[in-house]
Amino acid sequence: MAVSLEIRDGDPWWLSPDLWTVPGDNPEGSEGMPIAGEPCYVWASVTNNGTTRVNNATLRFYWANPSVGFDRTTANDIGISYVTLDTGETKDVLCLTPWVPVFVNEGHECILAEAFHPDLDPLPATTDFNVSTDRHVAQRNISVALAIKGMFKLAFEVHNTEREARKFQLKAHQDKLGQIEPLTRHFGRLF
Repeated sequence: MAVSLEIRDGDPWWLSPDLWTVPGDNPEGSEGMPIAGEPCYVWASVTNNGTTRVNNATLRFYWANPSVGFDRTTANDIGISYVTLDTGETKDVLCLTPWVPVFVNEGHECILAEAFHPDLDPLPATTDFNVSTDRHVAQRNISVALAIKGMFKLAFEVHNTEREARKFQLKAHQDKLGQIEPLTRHFGRLF
């Protein structure tokens, strides 16, 4: 008899498909980008790959600023939830405590979740998350938008996946403010 809880890593490992955010006051709303200072709900999809049912497995949710390095003692707690899973069952689990993101590191932040049972499937005895090697924990790098009356700020990066020099061209142009009208529901109450 064994319990084997997993939150899948992504490809690359820091883009887990099993972690996502729902901005706003409705945790059942659409997945979307968090807005600094506005409530946002965090979800995790967890699977029991073991041969034994698990009752009341613990899910801990965190956020972290990746520019400073983090572990279980320095990541910021969001909240805890519990889930019961049969053998081979997968469930989406909501962190009942809403996360109110802050804008740090130009909006590049991480959310993490870890699933475990203290007796039947404990976490490794380390403060490190070891995301890429520990099935209990997953990470999703996200962007947090900053919305201030009349403007918003969203940092983005262009990554060169080749090991040789390359050129990238980015183009931007100013358009009429009405063009972003369909997006304003994501900007928060300051708009």
